[in-house]
Amino acid sequence: MIGLQQTERHYWLPAPDPETGVFARHAFHGRRWAGQPVDVAACGAEVAMASPSEMDWRTAPTCMACNEFLKSRQTAP
Repeated sequence: MIGLQQTERHYWLPAPDPETGVFARHAFHGRRWAGQPVDVAACGAEVAMASPSEMDWRTAPTCMACNEFLKSRQTAP
């Protein structure tokens, strides 16, 4: 469409904090997890990645730093 910018895609994945081991749902650049063992989240945290369980999805809170970063991005002119 004319006048609209292409938005960058991000996906959410529960991942453990490298220092505490506590899980949080982080946002990552891309359409979906490609199986990489480590990635940098939108908040800047480098986290280990693995296939999450249903319990991880239900209990891990959203990383508010990732959420604020994505909310602050401009998606249309």
